[in-house]
Amino acid sequence: MKNHSLLVALACCGASLAPGLSYAQVQGRTLSMVERDAIVRPTLASCQTNSSRIDAASIIPTRDARAFPTDRVAKTLNGIWVGQIRGDNKELAVDYFWIIDEKSNDALIIALRNGKHTLAQPKNAATAPKLTYLLCAHEGYTPTTETPMIHEFVKVADTIDDAPDVLQKATGLKLSKAHPSLAELWQGLLASGYFESMPAEAFAGAFFKPIQMGAVANAVGPSGLSLKWDAEYRGGGSTSIKYVTGLPMIGVEHGEFIGTTASAGDYLVSSPGNGRIWKVEASVPSEHGPATKEESRAFPVVCYDLAFDSVTLGPLQ
Repeated sequence: MKNHSLLVALACCGASLAPGLSYAQVQGRTLSMVERDAIVRPTLASCQTNSSRIDAASIIPTRDARAFPTDRVAKTLNGIWVGQIRGDNKELAVDYFWIIDEKSNDALIIALRNGKHTLAQPKNAATAPKLTYLLCAHEGYTPTTETPMIHEFVKVADTIDDAPDVLQKATGLKLSKAHPSLAELWQGLLASGYFESMPAEAFAGAFFKPIQMGAVANAVGPSGLSLKWDAEYRGGGSTSIKYVTGLPMIGVEHGEFIGTTASAGDYLVSSPGNGRIWKVEASVPSEHGPATKEESRAFPVVCYDLAFDSVTLGPLQ
């Protein structure tokens, strides 16, 4: 009688085992489209008020996970993105853009708090691919504030053809050739002394190479995706990271993503409970470290170690 009751319960839940199926293939909850939309489109309200970093409602179950080919992710990343910052106690007006060249596996990013905007938000901003970084306020948060922050980039171009003009307009960089690569543009900025000047109240830039991605096998369900790039950061002014003028910060950014489908299309999510959280780790190389107390005061040790609560990319192209 007890066994009969158990079979009825399984049938009512829709989880009875068909021949050839394991329990792992039928277990787990399923999210509604509204729930998936909330996961792939994080907002400042997504941050939890309690001490827990993991919200069960933000975890994508196996039934809703999807595997996407890396070439489709690369196609989505490739191009020019305009960024904006929300939160951090105020809405920051930043001239912010990211240029990604997947063919060369490198990227360049510039942020200037100068009251200007080199790139406008696209007319299709509501449906265009977005790369969204959510940072909630908890121990280890940088900068130190009780207000969460979102850095969101919207794709404005599928190619990097306009990259030289964008850099020239934003930074005043004089171009030495007709079609420079991102690496040549970055070296041009360094050679010009751009990061040793004071182009804005706060300014920063980074060059990422190589961009690496690959499939990550999961114990159950579709494969996830790893993404990693080495980075050189430079900047100055009133930034939260206290850059040392003339010295780079060398680091790495990395995380693992789970794919899913929401109402607007396919997305990748990296967050607690989904893949592996996105981390940024960087410091001034040891060979530039101070040798005396006087140098230590002039060149303080600068380290940057940060984990984001959520990083999402999509809809994929």
